[in-house]
Amino acid sequence: SGILLTGTAQGSICSWKGCRLMKESPAHAAGELERRPDGLQSYGGVRCLLLQSENVLLTGGSDGYVIKWDVSKGDLGAPLQRIPMLRPEQMGLVAPPAIRGLDCFPGSEVFIAGTSGCDVWEVDATPEVLVEGHSASLWGLAMNPKYPHVFMTASDTDSIIVWSAATRKPIRIVQLAQNGDRARCAAFSRDGEHLAVGLRSGGLKVMAFYPQLSQIYWGKLFADEVSCMRYSPCGRYLAAGSHDQNIEVYDVRAGYKRVCRCVGHSSTVTHLDWAADSSVIMSNDQAYEILYFDPRTGKQVKENLRDTVWDTWSCVLGFPVMGIWHPDSDGTDVNACDRSPSMRYLATADDLGRVNLFNYPVVVQHAPAYRYPGHSSHVMNVRWAADESFLVSVGGRDQCAFQWRVMPITQPANSYFGNQPLQPLDKAGVMYRLPDGIQDAQQAAGGRSGQQRVQQ
Repeated sequence: SGILLTGTAQGSICSWKGCRLMKESPAHAAGELERRPDGLQSYGGVRCLLLQSENVLLTGGSDGYVIKWDVSKGDLGAPLQRIPMLRPEQMGLVAPPAIRGLDCFPGSEVFIAGTSGCDVWEVDATPEVLVEGHSASLWGLAMNPKYPHVFMTASDTDSIIVWSAATRKPIRIVQLAQNGDRARCAAFSRDGEHLAVGLRSGGLKVMAFYPQLSQIYWGKLFADEVSCMRYSPCGRYLAAGSHDQNIEVYDVRAGYKRVCRCVGHSSTVTHLDWAADSSVIMSNDQAYEILYFDPRTGKQVKENLRDTVWDTWSCVLGFPVMGIWHPDSDGTDVNACDRSPSMRYLATADDLGRVNLFNYPVVVQHAPAYRYPGHSSHVMNVRWAADESFLVSVGGRDQCAFQWRVMPITQPANSYFGNQPLQPLDKAGVMYRLPDGIQDAQQAAGGRSGQQRVQQ
């Protein structure tokens, strides 16, 4: 018919014939004000138009509804169906998220819809969510030490998601239910049964994760948001650092009773780790300080701890990680790091949207690394699975959690330097000739051969 349909920010659909507006039909609510890429604010209105068949048009709006329209007469006709992107138990309780995208196979009755809540729906007779997501910046990440396939992510919303790495689907979506408070960090207990969540209000919430989900502690001892937390290797203590420059230590066995407060940082506490014997806490802050505390008294430890064995290493400052900073970095470009359980590797997350893999310890300036792009925003956190089978990274404003598989590196078929050492060796470790493959290659190329003495 030559009719062109367009959607407006006010939620109406316009019918055009050439350059002439024929009619304007009300369709969707305008929705909330949104900031456009050019910095100005406007209403979302109609966000998507998709021709499902010759007779049916789909439109998606900022009001969270997908509307089916009759277009059999060559122009926008009557609406046939309004479909909210909500689960049945959510009807009437929450507003549906704005529709951001629609697609379908031509002529198919089934279509998919993407929402501002970072969910992807498959809509047919029984609509279901294909992909769950976070609807705000993603910061928190915690791996379950007892169940390696389980990990948790937390965003700037009032809910957290517990995932299965095996199915790549949520196991549980937990509402914090603390007057709209938002999660910032989290940690699993050593037995995998408790999940502690640090909140932006300075509160701490602990839930029994397995076998039943229930709240077992709620307290607010910080004046500002909780930025990091970790359980001790012995399982008795929980340490939590915050933006008010303090670290609180809790006794798990005493029902999370406060043990002490560690004071000494001059800026926000960003990372902390425990010694393998649970005797010392190591912490970093935004002022580039490395401090050590006694978790039983809260006093600062000033003795030399260079021979201390650390249960984990997530601090971005310290001797074993001094080579993770790339040239021209300003000290804030690396947001997180994590040492693998085997102590062979170190993964870092940076502001360039990359996950970097180093050999551990990283004691060479500008150490070589494998660098993996993918995130479209600053990578805010990275953690290894307990069995080292995979790695998880979270990407801040891109609202994505990436799951990375750990794969061995295979040598090329024509590589002479394989995994075997240079040979043969005497008792002193001295090699008297090149490996057979290299020697044969040199002879074929006309190179010099003969006895050579090389210190391995």
